[in-house]
Amino acid sequence: MRSWTWTAQVFFTLHLLVLFMKMHSYGFYNGHLNETKRRLDSLDHPDIVSSRSRMPLERYPSTTTTLSQVRERLELESHKPPLKTLSELREELAMEITSPLGHVTYPENLTALNFLDFLCCPTLCYELEYPRTDGIQWLELFYKTLAVFGCIFLLTVTTDEFVLPVLDEAALRLQGRLSLSEGALIFAEAISRLLFPFMVIFLLVFLSIFEYVLGAFAEITCTSPHPTPTPTPTLHSKKKSH
Repeated sequence: MRSWTWTAQVFFTLHLLVLFMKMHSYGFYNGHLNETKRRLDSLDHPDIVSSRSRMPLERYPSTTTTLSQVRERLELESHKPPLKTLSELREELAMEITSPLGHVTYPENLTALNFLDFLCCPTLCYELEYPRTDGIQWLELFYKTLAVFGCIFLLTVTTDEFVLPVLDEAALRLQGRLSLSEGALIFAEAISRLLFPFMVIFLLVFLSIFEYVLGAFAEITCTSPHPTPTPTPTLHSKKKSH
């Protein structure tokens, strides 16, 4: 209805899907942390602590956890006793609502700035805290930004020169077709002529998004895919950070 170009339509459609997935991850994970915080607060009232509330905590794997590690953890947890002591459960719940780096604890993360930072981070999985680099490498950011516009230019040229003319020609020929076999032949010919341009467009889209766009936002937000090893936070360290 707004007569947008195909590039604008594709950009806003993909970006809208990304925002929906980010909002789902943010709300779902914080809902899990809210339930964990509620269980932790209920331990301050031993008279109302039931056997159900002493069940082991269901942990969500981190973004770096492999499928084999998840299976090993489930196998180990299946041999553990179903009930825990209050001290063990308190330690487990406190660790769950604290970031792996030990700097952020739920609900301190529920701020507009934290949500905006998550929207800019190149990830769909929300975490309380992400590993950060020391600063922005401006030269790297410039190269990635330049590469994004270069890929968009190549996408536009490929589409305008090798895709749209073929589609327009096929549409005109299909309007005057005489039989079903002739229409199938026109359709097959158009598909064969579009195979190589579509492959080029497919590779350019993945290259621009996953290498250059996400890499540029990683530089802007100073996020790093390779976190530095840090000690696992404990209940003592959590209290000390407060």
